[in-house]
Amino acid sequence: MASKSKAYFYLVLACFFWGATPLCGRILKDSLSPMLITGARFTLVSLILFAFLFFKGGVKSIKVSLHDFKLLILMGVLGIFLHNTLLFEGLKYTTASNAALIESIGPAVTSVCAFLFIGERLSKYGWLGILISLIGAVIIVSKGSLKVITQFEFNYGELLVVICEILWSVYVVISYRLSPNINALSVTAYTALVGAFLCFVFGCFGNLLIVYKIEFIDIVSFLVLSLFAGIVAFASWNFAISKVGASKGGIFVYLIPLFGAALGFVVLGETLIKEEIIGAMFVILGMIVSVRAKLTNKVNSK
Repeated sequence: MASKSKAYFYLVLACFFWGATPLCGRILKDSLSPMLITGARFTLVSLILFAFLFFKGGVKSIKVSLHDFKLLILMGVLGIFLHNTLLFEGLKYTTASNAALIESIGPAVTSVCAFLFIGERLSKYGWLGILISLIGAVIIVSKGSLKVITQFEFNYGELLVVICEILWSVYVVISYRLSPNINALSVTAYTALVGAFLCFVFGCFGNLLIVYKIEFIDIVSFLVLSLFAGIVAFASWNFAISKVGASKGGIFVYLIPLFGAALGFVVLGETLIKEEIIGAMFVILGMIVSVRAKLTNKVNSK
């Protein structure tokens, strides 16, 4: 029982740090360019993870097959380089709270991508949950205004966050094609390295690696992004999932947008209008319906 309680604590801890990502990005938007934030962050993450893997198991612990290496490059382009760069760009135009709430459509989008690309089947209740979540996302982005929808007057930053979640979902689906024995830390290390490399290449040629100012709060935010959201959260999540299982652990992802919105409210003083709260409720309800449908399908298929 004690070990389960410890695992649940680590699940909450991981979700808290992941929920802090939009907050940190919002703080850093006036200090570093999106390309520099992403490049510097994932350079640090990859170096730490590769060093850890090497000291733990030597060269063989960081070797991957050619098949996996090709997939890891694609994952690094989509899930690290494009996803994070666009996210931090979007945070220049929308609040951390809104970004966190919009990011909660991720599981629903991942289910759609899994259906389209690898043929994963969903029950009618699974599709219903996805529809509910997407309705919630539209309510958040449009602020409940029909005019915004009909005249396509969406906030530019919020649209970028939506694109980010699509990219991340494709990243997740591609990971299903990796060899079953590949080390999870290796996946993060390689994709982080690819993403960081692309950031510095494109950043140098496009003059996009810019430092506007550096203050203490910026250093703290960068370390939270890199060390805590990038490494501590990942390690905590994998440890906890090994103890309680993916089904139970997966439910905790509902906490990520809630932590994100709460941190934006408490730390930055951001406000949430009723339409955004209603939209968030739709998103979370849809996620619950989808997950319960998936669990039911697994039980029935045995």
